[in-house]
Amino acid sequence: MVVILCPHCEEEIELEDDAYGEFACALCEGEFEWNVDEEDSNGTHNGFTFDASNIKPIAVVQGVIVGISFIVLLMCFTADPLYTLSIEDDEWLYSADTMTADDIYGMGGTKEYSAYIDHLNGIKDDIPEGFGVDIEGQIEAMEGWDSAGNTYQFFSLMALISMILMPILSLTFTLHERNVIDMPVKAAVLVHFSGRGAYYFGCFMWFLAIVLHMILAPEASGPIGMGQFDVGMFGYAGVFWFGLVMSLLAPIVHAGLWFVPQDN
Repeated sequence: MVVILCPHCEEEIELEDDAYGEFACALCEGEFEWNVDEEDSNGTHNGFTFDASNIKPIAVVQGVIVGISFIVLLMCFTADPLYTLSIEDDEWLYSADTMTADDIYGMGGTKEYSAYIDHLNGIKDDIPEGFGVDIEGQIEAMEGWDSAGNTYQFFSLMALISMILMPILSLTFTLHERNVIDMPVKAAVLVHFSGRGAYYFGCFMWFLAIVLHMILAPEASGPIGMGQFDVGMFGYAGVFWFGLVMSLLAPIVHAGLWFVPQDN
């Protein structure tokens, strides 16, 4: 006996080892073909062919949701900046791994946090005591932004990998169903459910990346120590907030569509 998954209800079905032809699932009564590799009655080959009539609208909507999620996630991952503020008339930009500043004690421009940290470590001994400048506090805050950015990039990368794996695993299972790829039933089941779960895992990693960045990142005015000036807090960039909403709502809508009745 061979155990396969019904392409309609995805329940296990037992068939004879040498069984082939058209079958009807005993559970959902959906019809499917198995081990059919000769020419059918119309003289066409029953291999891996594209049939537009088999496309389900719900699946199309789910695919669009996944596609939009991937694009927004990629925008969040490459966003520069993540956070903005202004010091008097100058705009300061904070990304995951760089900072754009007008002037921090002789250093300015877009540079990695580590470069600004090294610069402050190099000049802190030259600043007289009682000058009113908290260099150590600035270094600590920049290290906090750097750590938050590294965490953000790590979880965002995990999310990107998961969403890339989803179509690959889904295609692999489809090829197995069409007898293009041969694999054990347990492996096929694992690939099938991993493909479905990869999207939800990716959205969770995406949400975690944003929330952890918000928790770990210090006050924006901290790394520059210029709170005594006119500091305007613009806050997180729009794509950052949009990503937070997408990482929550998109998987909920996607999962809800599984429960919409579909014609077999």
